Amino acid sequence: MAAISPNMISQADHLYWNRHQNGNLESSVALLQSQPADEPEILWRLGRSLVRLGEKRVSKSEKLVIFSRAESLLRRAVVLEPQSPDAHFWLGIAMGRRGETRGILRSLFLVGPLKREMREVLKLNPNHGGAHHVLGEMLFEIPMVAGGSKKGAVRELETAASLEPDRSSHFTALAEVYLSVGDRAKAKASLEHVFAIKTPADPSEYADDVQDAREMLKKAGLMSP
Repeated sequence: MAAISPNMISQADHLYWNRHQNGNLESSVALLQSQPADEPEILWRLGRSLVRLGEKRVSKSEKLVIFSRAESLLRRAVVLEPQSPDAHFWLGIAMGRRGETRGILRSLFLVGPLKREMREVLKLNPNHGGAHHVLGEMLFEIPMVAGGSKKGAVRELETAASLEPDRSSHFTALAEVYLSVGDRAKAKASLEHVFAIKTPADPSEYADDVQDAREMLKKAGLMSP
């Protein structure tokens, strides 16, 4: 395998974390595609950027093409570096996005594989907040007959929030689950935490999460007088 330039990795990560700025996401894809195709560190980052690119598409067919390509690259990354929590995590995300695009009833067969990927992430890195978040979202969204559990969702998302207090998406997701179980006080505290974050872990999602938090507070009648 060819040597990877630390500067290139730093540049790719910078483009990804600032993907809300025009053209940065596409530039990260182009940069990573120009690198050796047999490097796990390249492959999982390219898969990550492709997942985000697919999320931006409107056409269902185009989404599926991009998510499927990301999944293929991430499976390759896992084969090359099975001890990479990032490769396993983004493989699970790509699988989940493809499943969501196809429709939940057609994709319940993905629940088991997706859970296994997240469990593998946590085996490799017990402090991976993203994996706890994904498990929490799954437990909240899937039917009880398929293994869903609101209590389990609360537990996983609380863990994610405690591990990564500067990742705003944990708190909007946690607030949604709190509201679903009738815990309005904790929901309000979670949403207000979003506004207090000074250095967001993911700058690209922070503005949307702030907007979501405001809308959730208003809709739930939790706005301070």
